[in-house]
Amino acid sequence: MPTFKLVVTVRGGGSTSIPAVSVRYNSVDAARDASKALMQEYPRVVRVMIVEEPSRFVEWRDRG
Repeated sequence: MPTFKLVVTVRGGGSTSIPAVSVRYNSVDAARDASKALMQEYPRVVRVMIVEEPSRFVEWRDRG
């Protein structure tokens, strides 16, 4: 079963203090929901990349 992770682009800083970045999600829908919540909670997050483990690109989620 694949797992998914979030890779974020943050304006003016790092993303290591954002807990959702270290979580592994069991479905792409869960990762999409988490990326949406992440952008609502952290205004400095510009976009989020969803990656299927170990390193397969799935999609970008942009703020705009």
